[in-house]
Amino acid sequence: MSTRVQTPVIRIRPLATFTLAAVGSLVLISSHARAESILPLRSEEEATLLLGVDSARTSVVTMVAMPASATPPRADRPLRRLIGTAVVLNPHRLLTTASMAIPGGSFSVLLGEGIKREVRVRGVDRQSNIALFTIDGPALQPLRLASPQSVAVGSWVAVIANVSVTRPQITLGQVVGRGERVDFPYSGDIVEIEASEYPGASGGAVLNEAGEWVAIVVGRAGPAPARTPPSPVAEPDDSDRKPNDLLIALPVDQLQRIAGDLEQYGSVRRAFLGIQMRRGILADSLGVLVEGIVPKSPADHAGLKPGDRILAFEGTVIHSGDEITSLVRSLKPGDEIEMTISRGSEIFPLHTTLDAAVRAPAPPPVDRGPELERLKRSRQQLEEETKKVETRIKELEGSSGR
Repeated sequence: MSTRVQTPVIRIRPLATFTLAAVGSLVLISSHARAESILPLRSEEEATLLLGVDSARTSVVTMVAMPASATPPRADRPLRRLIGTAVVLNPHRLLTTASMAIPGGSFSVLLGEGIKREVRVRGVDRQSNIALFTIDGPALQPLRLASPQSVAVGSWVAVIANVSVTRPQITLGQVVGRGERVDFPYSGDIVEIEASEYPGASGGAVLNEAGEWVAIVVGRAGPAPARTPPSPVAEPDDSDRKPNDLLIALPVDQLQRIAGDLEQYGSVRRAFLGIQMRRGILADSLGVLVEGIVPKSPADHAGLKPGDRILAFEGTVIHSGDEITSLVRSLKPGDEIEMTISRGSEIFPLHTTLDAAVRAPAPPPVDRGPELERLKRSRQQLEEETKKVETRIKELEGSSGR
């Protein structure tokens, strides 16, 4: 029975290549015959994941960004372009990395079979490395969303990227961490995935074991650290293989929040409390000392004062200003929060509603064209009147000189 290869898949532990057959079977090919390991997924999970991967191919597309050029292209100097992966969020919106949103550039997606469609930037957030693009015309097929809680540490995921239009690259990876990273500017929830290194992973879609979309890859954190204790999954003795990458991905709940702000405001609105802080002088003191309050800020409206000490924020005991900053950044404007405050001998709660650190863009300027034309006509009339007056003055001067 012959099979037709559809999509190459790279497994990370151990390194191997999967082939998706037309009949939906899974074939394991290893460069070492003695590497007899088992994919740590049940057979029904394998089938579900394969079906999800196969159906997701039309929802993970190639994006091309062309930078603006002041000079026309030459035959000996081809135009430089940026190629990446975009994920269909809904029938007329795509998500990709912010690095693809070149200022002043032109953008398109390649959908296979020679189909090329223009797209436009809707909004960009450099902090999370996410950009939202809009596409007109026939609707695209979005990915099937999953609950972000379905990506637990230790679970297996498929990372799908597409920088070659016709053959999406697929890597099987494992979630090794969730939470914030101090070396990444985004302060929300981040998923760390150990996966094999290959080009074009940034912008790729992450599917869970049920074949549902759970995250987008937004960067790399370098080689994955050695596991302690070692993984129970058997591995081949392959000393010359390349180390795995540690991919950074944002889960779908974070993506939907970012996309919603980009859709409405063109930028991401982040929460703002409005306090200046420093840690307590005593090493064993709890809380953070408030040194200043921004006027008309949420902290000011709540009644917080310089000299107060914040002991807890939303039920979390506070030891440093960085902890409060991190907690505020994890929330959104409009969220109501509670702080436990120490003032003198009193300890009491304070409530307030967070504001936006980045305001909505100013409304577009009013069209001044009609007013400008009216002023030009008035100036022309004044110039004509001035000429008439000067002519009359010369006439009068001439007649009085006779």
